[in-house]
Amino acid sequence: MKLLLLWFLTILPSFAFGKIIFENKEIEITAAADQEKVTFIFPFKNEGSTAVKIIDVDLTCSCLSAKTDKEIYSSGEQGQLKAIFSIGSFTGIQRKSMTMISQQEGNEEIRDALLAILTIPDVITIEPELIKWKVNEDPSEKVFYMKVPHADPIKIQNVTCSRDGFKFSWKELKVGREYEIRVKPLSTASPMLGMIKIDTDCKIKKHQRKLAFFSIARSRSRR
Repeated sequence: MKLLLLWFLTILPSFAFGKIIFENKEIEITAAADQEKVTFIFPFKNEGSTAVKIIDVDLTCSCLSAKTDKEIYSSGEQGQLKAIFSIGSFTGIQRKSMTMISQQEGNEEIRDALLAILTIPDVITIEPELIKWKVNEDPSEKVFYMKVPHADPIKIQNVTCSRDGFKFSWKELKVGREYEIRVKPLSTASPMLGMIKIDTDCKIKKHQRKLAFFSIARSRSRR
């Protein structure tokens, strides 16, 4: 009998306190190529016997905003946390965490960790991400390769360079799909950062201009 009483006293708080249970704490979504924002919905239910107050939602990225549909949830009441991911210049697979903080009056805060996984399809890719020369290196010509994995072909309309003292040219390797952009410094005597601006006929506004970066940098000294 004593053991039964101790067991009952041990589990009593789980029945007495508010308890938020999520249907799924990890959600995966694949964005459309032209999407600017993606919404993640995390449904939950207060399965405790008392009301629960949502204190806050901690976010790990400025690309996220999140809130619940109300502040206080009674016993047995359902709700949801809505998180909005602003894509901006992100590409590839993005994993962003957040924490919902809740509390039943008179008790400690409870923190529920949630994860939003967003796959952002590539429209245009450029490799390498950065072309480098060392100071006083032979000013040889180097090449960026631009590819179009998007469903629709994309054509280059214009290419410009942000720096004087560089020769550049571009060539279509496969119609609407593959290009090369060649860059050659006239001199590598001084450190420099710059970019190649590539204007395209892409129908998606944020992909109409792509940037390819280059640098001339001093070698790191060895100690």
